Amino acid sequence: MSDTNAAAEQTWYTEGDISLRYRWPMGEAERAFFGALRDRGVLTGARCNRCNRTMVPPRSFCEECFERDIEYVEVAATGTVVTFAESYFSLDGKRLEEPFYVGIIHLDGTDGGLFHRLRPGARPLEIGTPVRAVFSDDRNGTILDISHFEPVA
Repeated sequence: MSDTNAAAEQTWYTEGDISLRYRWPMGEAERAFFGALRDRGVLTGARCNRCNRTMVPPRSFCEECFERDIEYVEVAATGTVVTFAESYFSLDGKRLEEPFYVGIIHLDGTDGGLFHRLRPGARPLEIGTPVRAVFSDDRNGTILDISHFEPVA
């Protein structure tokens, strides 16, 4: 085998840790959503006053009719699992004894939903499972102010 072929067959990779601090300026819709999460422990959507669509996460204008006349409203902390994934690997690639679940939850009474962690509890997780948000005790104005979603009994 030539040196060229041997080099082509080698696996090349880079190892290291990446720590990245960032600052992302929040717009009006994000401030409404994360402020309500932090201060009141509630979920917020943006209701369009033209077509009555309620968007979660909220937007500063309606993506359906492009109207800017929107109102930030409290929405249900309950919904339905639209899709989910189960993983036996943590976010840093370590093997887990118990699986980690994430999914998309369509929130009741809205035209949207959230991608978030799921904890099945005693009831098995399925598409269509009704769930509720469990809020963190220590809220800081981030998406992790929602600890997870769990099945409704």
